[in-house]
This record gives sequence, C-alpha cells and structure tokens, in this order.
Amino acid sequence: MSAARSAVAPGRHEIEFDHHSPEFRDHCPEVIAELHASGCPLGYSKQHGGYWAIYGYSAVYDAVQNWELFSSAHSQETPKGVPPTASPDPLIPIDVDGPLVQDFRRVVLGWMSPTGAKGREPRIREIVTELIDNFIETGHADLCQDLFTPLPARLILEILGWDVDRWPEWIEWFHAIVHDRTEFPEKAEAAIVNIHANVMKEIEARRGHPSNDLFSEILQARINGKPFTDAELIGYANLLLVGGMDTSAGLMGNVALYLDQDLELRQRLIDDPSLMPRATEEFLRHDSPAYGLYRTVTRDEVFHGQQLRKGDRAILMFPAAGLDPSRFDRPTEVNIDRTSNRHMAFGLGPHRCLGSHDARLIFEVSVGEVLRRLPDYRVSGEVLRFKDAGDVYGLCSLPVTFTPGPRSTAAAPR
Repeated sequence: MSAARSAVAPGRHEIEFDHHSPEFRDHCPEVIAELHASGCPLGYSKQHGGYWAIYGYSAVYDAVQNWELFSSAHSQETPKGVPPTASPDPLIPIDVDGPLVQDFRRVVLGWMSPTGAKGREPRIREIVTELIDNFIETGHADLCQDLFTPLPARLILEILGWDVDRWPEWIEWFHAIVHDRTEFPEKAEAAIVNIHANVMKEIEARRGHPSNDLFSEILQARINGKPFTDAELIGYANLLLVGGMDTSAGLMGNVALYLDQDLELRQRLIDDPSLMPRATEEFLRHDSPAYGLYRTVTRDEVFHGQQLRKGDRAILMFPAAGLDPSRFDRPTEVNIDRTSNRHMAFGLGPHRCLGSHDARLIFEVSVGEVLRRLPDYRVSGEVLRFKDAGDVYGLCSLPVTFTPGPRSTAAAPR
C-alpha cells in the first residue's frame, strides 16, 4: 500500500492517494487504514489536478457542517468532482448551499419520511420475493445482478411514476456516469445526454397532466413562488435516481460478501432476525459504499492544521470516517453489539441523505430474505467490483450457490 506514505510540506500533509485507482478498488480497507495511521485527518493528493481527501472522523464531521467553507455548489464555472463531472447541471438539492437547500428538501420530505418509507415496506417485500423466486429453484444466482441491483432501481422508478420495465437502461446510464467517467469520459457524456433526454420526456408527459407520483409533485412544487426550471427538474431527478440505483446496491453487495466470510455472525442473524436493525447500523458504518461526496473550498483557511486554499477541491470520505480508530474501537471489525455507533454513512448536516429511511428498509428486507431463504449461500465464482470504485465502492458481480428452495406463494410478479 502507498496511501499513507507522506511528505509534509509547509501547511500541507501530502499523500499518495487516488480513490479511482485499482489499488483503492482492490485494497480499500488497507488503504484507509494507512491513511488513518498517518495521524492526520486529511491529506492532499496531487492526482487528478490535486485535491484534499478528508477521511478522519472529526475532520469530516466539521467539514460537512461548514458549507460556507466547503461549498456544495456546482456550475459550469465551478464543476464538482475529482476529476470534475461532465454534467453541467447541479443535482438538486445536494449541489446547493445555504437556506435554499431546505426549501428544495421540503418538496420530497413527505415521500422520504420514516412514515413514507414504512408505507413502502410491503411493496419492497413483494419485489424481493419476486426476484428471489426467479432464481431460488436453480441453486445459483448472481446476487448483485439478480437482486441487489434491480430492487432499488425498480423501487425508485415506481416512486417517481416512471416505466419500471426500463430499469436496465437507467442502470446502464448511471453506472456509466459513476463508474466510467474517469477512464471512459465519452461513455459517461453519452449517458448524460440519454438521461437528460429521457427526463425531459417525463417532464413533458406531466405538464398539465400530473399523476399521483413523486415526480408530479416535484413538477408542481414552488420555491419562493417559482416553479422548478427544466434544469432543476433534471437535477432533482438525477439525484433521486443515482441515490436509488447505486449506493443501496453497493451496500447490499458489500455486506453479502462479508457474510460469506463471517459465518458465525451470519448464523446469529439467521437465528435471531430481530438483530437486523442493529446489525444494519454496524454494516452502514463498516461497509458503506458512498465515497464520492465532493466540495470546493471557498477561501484560504487553516482547517485541522492544514492550509486550505480558495478553489481547492475536496472529497468527504464518509465511509473512511466510520473506520477511524480514534472514534471507533477496533473499527475494522463488525460488532453488532457496539454501544456507541454514530456513523456518518448518510452524511450529517444540511445535506444528510434524503433516502436514508428507504435505504435502511431496502437493506434490512433484502439481506434478511437472503438469510432466510438462502441461508447456506456461498460465493462460487469470481467476485467483481466496478473497475472504478472511487465514487461508489460496490460490487457488480457476486455469484453464489445454495441449496435450491421453493418459490414463495406470496410472490406477486408485476
């Protein structure tokens, strides 16, 4: 590993680090451990034109709540990302600063509240049942391709009121944006064009003909008396889609792989399903995939002993904060009996994840059903992560075998 080999320049702790690299993809836990071992909660990498990696719990905690220093704003003049994203439009509301953030968030809070998410639990269970039924009689499956990827993709399209059968197209486009943008930027740019064109079709279909769905509600919303612009509608839809289609699948795949290795914990969860909510919080701390949260420094300032400069780019590494030994005892171990587990898997402050309640439910239901219906599953082939796992550290393939079982009479195919 080379992540924590550092040379301290005046006012700047420099690190050899690239979260888009094969080293990070293949040895992420070791790379993060070396970053923490350096003793500094953030470091400056010269990769991709230079950026700050903020990985210590205390530094991430302070940065995420200081939007005046670490700006979330995205525009053609100040694009976010490392390297910068090719999309000119901000994701609403995550790429917005100040009081306007809460105005944008209120539009969907009723849908994304704990009550709203709980109301979708029966539908989540129906989809999970259907998907597992599709392969349970065969004794083999790719859990990522056959369950973890389609489940959240189908759910978010249903919530938006869009054509659920098109989920493979949307997945292909968003995977291109998230996982191909550094090595194949032209593929990511083509995906952006397709996404924008298809969101515009949904906008036009609802103008004057709203339905009882989340996207119609966004379309009819007013912020300070004004409707959303088309660019804002596209940005809002993009945020909901990418949040629903990639990060949840990443968490589920990471945990299913871990439980292939920790059979004692797996059996404990099988024997006592009531432990799943508590286990979920520990898995969120230990296996969260959402590394690619970016900010731009707005002014020269010393932050946790490091000299930041106006215009510097930064990445807030929430999953790395969950592995900080200064905050968590034996952080690399999964311990569902932790008494203090204030992780930041969903962020903190004004940009805390809107879909966190749905994400927890999706995880608990899907992993719980895997343990109930495929209790003896074992990894049976090559496990593949996305070639670029820097923004979302997730699996694209998890082949398993298990004792074949019966389809469920509760299945409700749609």
